[in-house]
Amino acid sequence: MRSILLYTLGLLMLVFASVACKNEKSKAAITQVDLDGTDWEFYMIEQNGKKETTPPGLKISMAFLEGKLTGKASCNTYSAPYILEDGKLSVGEVMATEKFCDNENWDARFVSAIKKASDCEVVGELLKVNCKDGIKLHFEKKTIASIAEIQTQETAEIAELLTLFPNLTPNQMHLFSILKGTNIDAYPFVGETVEFNMFNLFDPTSASTFQQAYQLGAYAIGRLGDLYVLRVPGYVGSNSITLYRLKGGKLMMEMPLALASNDPSVNIQQDSWLKDLNNDGKIEVIVRQISAPQGGIAQDVLRVFVQAADGTFQPSLGTKLKPEDYPMANLQ
Repeated sequence: MRSILLYTLGLLMLVFASVACKNEKSKAAITQVDLDGTDWEFYMIEQNGKKETTPPGLKISMAFLEGKLTGKASCNTYSAPYILEDGKLSVGEVMATEKFCDNENWDARFVSAIKKASDCEVVGELLKVNCKDGIKLHFEKKTIASIAEIQTQETAEIAELLTLFPNLTPNQMHLFSILKGTNIDAYPFVGETVEFNMFNLFDPTSASTFQQAYQLGAYAIGRLGDLYVLRVPGYVGSNSITLYRLKGGKLMMEMPLALASNDPSVNIQQDSWLKDLNNDGKIEVIVRQISAPQGGIAQDVLRVFVQAADGTFQPSLGTKLKPEDYPMANLQ
């Protein structure tokens, strides 16, 4: 009887050891490849043994995609590079919009914790991120229903944003980016001011820029197909015009079109046009720049950017244009 009991205990120990090894192996098997393309919803924070679930209606998400963490921390969007090696999670600089959120500071708590991430564990549909200061962040994998709900909300926000962009034919898209003094009313633009709550529909870098210039507004200028143009006024007359493309429900920066400043030591004026120069259905970007450094020789340059096969814009050295066909707007 005793031998049978010892034999049974031995078997149980082997089973427990086998399960433990499998669990350890499972944890060690979590790689960046495993997480890539997954999307999670944050539901609980744990600190000093105390667990606190998110309040009803609060939505904080985190997605792993091609070496980046992206998501929405309640009313702000964020993005950060990450590396997961040997079970160790390292998060780089977190870029986030800075909209004020009436949510008892959950945004700031979440972003602050994720910056200090040290490792993570996945068990079924649950993800736990352990942070260096002892905080633990708990997530559950998004279901088809939760993803559909978020997409419906974002679609409605995008639809509201797009009402600010008039549809313009290519030859009507003439932009000029110079402001005399700081008189915003002197801005000749088409469109309306992009409101603060819409900044999260742009890539994090742009959203942060808009937030800094919010007192002067971020103006929608025009739309051509999936291309959108925004003017962002700066201080002391400086301002920029940037081309965006709608990708995955967000407006992503494609390329800067013009940057102007009324600094007398620089004295740059740039105008931009969007045209289909050869009637092939593809838009070209034309930028004319006149720079006259103080005490230097004025330069007048006309550049053309054409769409490559992958849709990006590349400089075209072979396209020749006449400066007189692209007169600079005079705001004096």
